[in-house]
Amino acid sequence: MALKEIYPGVEAEGFMLSVPMAGHPILDEPIVKKDYDFLAQLIRNHDAIFLLMDTRESRWLPTVMGKAGGKIVMNAALGFDSFVVMRHGQEDPARPHQELGCYFCSDVVAPADSVADRTLDQQCTVTRPGVAAIASALLVEVFVSILQHPLKGSAPAPSSATEDRGDHPLGIVPHQVRGFLSNFQNLVIKGNSSDGWKFVKRALNEKGYVEELSGLAEVQRAAEKALAEIEMSDESDMIGDDEEPEIL
Repeated sequence: MALKEIYPGVEAEGFMLSVPMAGHPILDEPIVKKDYDFLAQLIRNHDAIFLLMDTRESRWLPTVMGKAGGKIVMNAALGFDSFVVMRHGQEDPARPHQELGCYFCSDVVAPADSVADRTLDQQCTVTRPGVAAIASALLVEVFVSILQHPLKGSAPAPSSATEDRGDHPLGIVPHQVRGFLSNFQNLVIKGNSSDGWKFVKRALNEKGYVEELSGLAEVQRAAEKALAEIEMSDESDMIGDDEEPEIL
């Protein structure tokens, strides 16, 4: 009804559902499964998905489902005085393995419960009054640029803000726009999706499953191993310093 007050000709329909979130264990499987099936149906029936949630983990499942369905996925995330607007990459058969990354591709931690034991201002729900409107407007503009591009969702991202627009009438189509109220920059993130409800159920219930599947666990193990080697090297140096000099 609110949308129709702004634009009476709009065709819109609202639904009430809870998005299953990684890091939040399933308490009532039939209800969560019903929400999952309904969300999957909505994503199948639409061409573009806008992610305007207020937690990282609530974006994860629609991101995976949108990628699996080959949909255009648009994402906006807010901080107190900053924001990020981005489009998720779509696979192009003519350019295999060159699609752009998603919101989670460059993360070094898997989505988890970001709400428990945190104050309101730490939950990404407190932001300056103009940030939400700025981010939403930019996201719509990026979406319109995608629709006007010959490659649609597979449009490549520019390597710099000064790159020639080519034949595209609306200019370059950025992968990301990060805003800090006083400035913004275009960034290109290159990154490199899993078995329906069975996959989702394991991701929600099994701690560490997403980390192992995505390779984050291996990255963390490598970092811990490197740290341990540094500590062992320091201990060896200390032992060497304490040794008495040899008299010849």
